[in-house]
Amino acid sequence: MKVGVFWRKFRNVELQRRISRDNIYDDAYDEAFQHMTAIKKAGFDATLIQWKRDPKETLKELIRQKIDIVFNASSLKEVAFLECFGSPFVGSGLDLIATSKSARKKLVAFHKLPTPKFFVVKRSDQIPEHSLQYPLFVKPVRGRGSAGISEENVVQHPKDLPKVIDKITQKIGQPALVEEFIDGREITVGVIGNENPIMLPILEIEYNSAITNTYEHKMLDNEIIHCPADFSKSEEKRIKDTARDIYKVLNAHDFARIDMIVAPDGTPFFLEINTFAGLTMSTGKAHCGYMGYMAEAKGMSAPKFIGSIVRYALGRYQIKPTKARTS
Repeated sequence: MKVGVFWRKFRNVELQRRISRDNIYDDAYDEAFQHMTAIKKAGFDATLIQWKRDPKETLKELIRQKIDIVFNASSLKEVAFLECFGSPFVGSGLDLIATSKSARKKLVAFHKLPTPKFFVVKRSDQIPEHSLQYPLFVKPVRGRGSAGISEENVVQHPKDLPKVIDKITQKIGQPALVEEFIDGREITVGVIGNENPIMLPILEIEYNSAITNTYEHKMLDNEIIHCPADFSKSEEKRIKDTARDIYKVLNAHDFARIDMIVAPDGTPFFLEINTFAGLTMSTGKAHCGYMGYMAEAKGMSAPKFIGSIVRYALGRYQIKPTKARTS
C-alpha cells in the first residue's frame, strides 16, 4: 500500500498573492512533509508527489511510483484529474469541490439548516435590490485561507459596499458573496469519517484586536484559539448535530471542517465547509491547521489522526490496507 502525498507551491496562499505578497510564507512543502511523515508512522508506505503544471507529468509519476491512493489533493484541478483517471484519493469528490460557496449555502438552506441570508454579485455596478440587514460580510465565492479578507470586508454602510466588491471581483477575479454579518462566536467543527462520522472538539476563534478573522490574523497565528470551546452540553450537541447534518447533506468524504457563527440565541449559522482543511499539527514547521488543533485536543497523535483519515478513504474505495514495504 503506497500513499502519494501531493504538494503544490503556494497551495494555501495563491489567492492572497493576487492582492499582496507581503507577509506571505509558503509552507506547502512543510505541510506535505509533515503529512507524509505521519502516514509513514501510521504504517503505510508514502512518498511526496509534486503537482506539475502538465498533468501528464503528474500521471507518469503516479504510475512510476505505483501509487495506490493520493493524499492532500487541494484544488479543483487536482480532484478533477484524479477522478478523470480513476485514481483513488482522500477527500471529497468533484460533486462537492466544484460547488461554489453560494451553491453550498443554497443546499444547506433547502434542508432547513441555518445559514445567513446572502446574494452573489459579479460587478459593483450590478448590486441587486436586497433586504439584507447591515452590517454585511463580503468574501470570494471560491476563496480559501481567508484570502482577500480584511476588516473592510465587514461593511457597515451601503456606500462602502461597491469598493469591497471591487476588491474581490477585480483583484481576486471571482464573484463576491455578500451575506448578513452575524455578530456572534466564530467556531469551526472538524469531521472525519463517512457513514458514521466522528465529530472532533469544537474550536472557537477569538479575535486579537480585530473584528473578523482576516488573512493576516489567521495565517500569522494572531487568533486566540479555544479548543475545546466552552459550550454547555446542550449547546455542544446542537452545534455538532448541525455540523453532522451539513456534512452529510453536502456529501463530504473522509474529512472536512464546518465553519459556523453561533448567534446570541444559540443558533449555529453555517458559513462554509472546507474540504481542503488544514490538518497540520503544532509539532511541525507548517502553520498549524484548525483540525490539527482539534485532533490534539482529542488526544490524537499525527499518525493516528492522519492515518485514520487515510483508512476512512481506503474503506470507501473498499481497498484493503497492507503494511508498508520494507527494504
